[in-house]
Amino acid sequence: MASTLTLRFVGLALVAGLLPGGCAKDDGAATRSCDSGSAAGGSSAAGGSSAAAGCGPAECSPVGPDLESDATDTVQVTLDDYTFDPSDLRVAAGTITFEVENVGTEDHELAFLPGGGEVPLDDEGAPDEAALAEAGAFELEAFGPDQTCNATYELEAGTYTIFCIVETSEGDPHTTKGMQGELLVS
Repeated sequence: MASTLTLRFVGLALVAGLLPGGCAKDDGAATRSCDSGSAAGGSSAAGGSSAAAGCGPAECSPVGPDLESDATDTVQVTLDDYTFDPSDLRVAAGTITFEVENVGTEDHELAFLPGGGEVPLDDEGAPDEAALAEAGAFELEAFGPDQTCNATYELEAGTYTIFCIVETSEGDPHTTKGMQGELLVS
């Protein structure tokens, strides 16, 4: 996607200054554990400043607020513990605002994988940052319960997997617990 709002992975380099959340310094790494006190290293558009369980809630960091007035559609998405509602979304290509409410008890994010399919994981079951970067994944960073956060993107036609890779307190990415769905942009 050739959008200025599309956040892209670039190995371990910081791509966008997105608001970190939680109890430890986080530079936008994919997933982290509060026990380790640091991020897994690097930037990810689809890994975010996710506060793991016990770290405290992450704050909302809206994406593309300057484009909201140009949005041709607003889609409401509810994040709960390990589910999206709706989990299958359909929109027309263009500038789309996602109004995302976290009604769960944990931090959650809304990440997008262009081309659809399964979210790539590494041998340890963690998100595969290199594969996500290559695929051009992007996200609305993780934010805590009882918050609503908006993200506005210019979306091209295609299929996208929507997912959350914030880790549970046991270290499992939410996507492996069923928190993924599909966005069809026509």
